[in-house]
Amino acid sequence: MSVPRRSVEDVLEAVRDLPPEAQREVLARLPSVLALSQEDLAWLGLAEPAFQFWDNPEDAAYDNL
Repeated sequence: MSVPRRSVEDVLEAVRDLPPEAQREVLARLPSVLALSQEDLAWLGLAEPAFQFWDNPEDAAYDNL
């Protein structure tokens, strides 16, 4: 089933309008509403450690963007 592009844009605009804390909640809850398989989620989890080099004081300024 194809969702009209306008609907996707409406959702994205609504997320943009949320305060940062609510945007983070949307991000955290997004996998539960997307049609991702358990395998897709597992691959994402396996890739996560590859980005740990960004977990440092110099890059902390970007954590809330």
